[in-house]
Amino acid sequence: MPAEEVKSREDVQTGTATPFRRPEEDGDTPSLDPLESWEMCPVTQRVILVSPFPSGIHELVRDLSEGCFDVLVFHHWEQGIRNAQTADLLIFDLTPFKDSEEVTSMKSLVQEAGSVPSLLLVNETLLPKLDQGMMNQELLVWPARPGEINYHAQRIIRSGGRQTPASRLLTGTSPAIFKDLWIDRKKMAVYRSGAKIGLTKTEYELLVKLLEREGSVLSREELLAEVWGTSFLGGSNIVDVHIKSLRKKLGDRAVNSVYIATVRGVGYRLAD
Repeated sequence: MPAEEVKSREDVQTGTATPFRRPEEDGDTPSLDPLESWEMCPVTQRVILVSPFPSGIHELVRDLSEGCFDVLVFHHWEQGIRNAQTADLLIFDLTPFKDSEEVTSMKSLVQEAGSVPSLLLVNETLLPKLDQGMMNQELLVWPARPGEINYHAQRIIRSGGRQTPASRLLTGTSPAIFKDLWIDRKKMAVYRSGAKIGLTKTEYELLVKLLEREGSVLSREELLAEVWGTSFLGGSNIVDVHIKSLRKKLGDRAVNSVYIATVRGVGYRLAD
């Protein structure tokens, strides 16, 4: 995030991630038990939070948890780095620091995180003291407005485009997870970021076949045989038509695909 956008947090979009609740039917009497109106998150993402004083940012942990993030907290920087590869996002809490010299070592720590996206929490006092290198990192002034941490966490994870061990496909299980897709094999239901996607039986089966191959290419003939139970292809474009419909419902595209990539002249596979 540009430094100017960090400084003027009024221009930052407020996040829209909300806890999952069961909708009330007409005529329902409000329950006295607040837990009855809550439902489990259909899919979660893992955040590692490194803070020398976690008690000072308990609101952040609460907001992330309510936004369907699994939060693992470490007190020491080295512990967070050692476990970084199991996370979708690393958050470093720099709010206790008042001087830029105290955070100089953070540059190398962020680099040690490798391809794992990271977010640095800073206080307003420290912000103007950071050098350009630190200002080029993803920063968030804390405390922030309600929901803002969830918005930035989702934005950073999605823009990173990294398929981490925390969000990769879990084969042979129910549910299966691929990126931000959550597939309930028992109910034949697919969710993205907690919202159910209305797929037809054929579209669902196409997606599952691609998931089961874990990135290997499936030819049109193979998909036709496994999904439609026939080996006849001829001049039919039935596979392409259903893949196009599936992509549209997933919010995907043929070029620079997020979920389903085209292998020209052959077929389809999961996108990287």
